[in-house]
Amino acid sequence: MDTARLLALVEAGKEPLRTFLIAHSNNAERGFFLKSAQRLLPPARRADLSVDDFIVIVPAFTVSELTAAFQIGFLIFLPFLIIDLVVANILLALGMMMMSPTTVSLPFKLLLFVLIDGWAKLVHGLVLTYG
Repeated sequence: MDTARLLALVEAGKEPLRTFLIAHSNNAERGFFLKSAQRLLPPARRADLSVDDFIVIVPAFTVSELTAAFQIGFLIFLPFLIIDLVVANILLALGMMMMSPTTVSLPFKLLLFVLIDGWAKLVHGLVLTYG
């Protein structure tokens, strides 16, 4: 593939990618990265910088996706934390202080994840962030 054809393909795919990134990034993040870029770039580049430039929307999209991923991870973590606390309390009530609660709670966590169809919920949560 020659360079001219590659550049033509990049130019053809640039606008659909820009539209996708803008649609799935947070306005506050785009504003933050625009202000940061205006502060960090030399004065010659500041004049033609806009909120739709890739230097602004790519990091804004990345931070928006990381935020959604951490929210999903936190929602998955909460039931596992509750299982850990319950198992630890039961083991202490039975006088088994030397037994590791993690060893006992891991099968319960796996069982819960399988019973609630965790992989499907995880994938649905990720896919629905693009809806």
